[in-house]
Amino acid sequence: MKVEKGGKIFNMKKQSIVTSEINIKKLDDTTYEVEIKNLTRVVSVRLPYALYEEIEKYAKIHKMTISDVIREALAQYLEHMK
Repeated sequence: MKVEKGGKIFNMKKQSIVTSEINIKKLDDTTYEVEIKNLTRVVSVRLPYALYEEIEKYAKIHKMTISDVIREALAQYLEHMK
């Protein structure tokens, strides 16, 4: 199911949501330029409470969201594991 709202499209599937910002620019009467950015997928993970508290504390100190901390940590971990 697709729901359009405020320039964003939400593709709703069973347990995940894909979101992206879409910008459409009309170039002429028959041509449009479409830019899609910020494609993300929502995932759910279970964390030990103590780990969550550490992430939350780190996020507050560094003025980041919890999602940003987790995303950055996973990206660094995966880069290190190559």
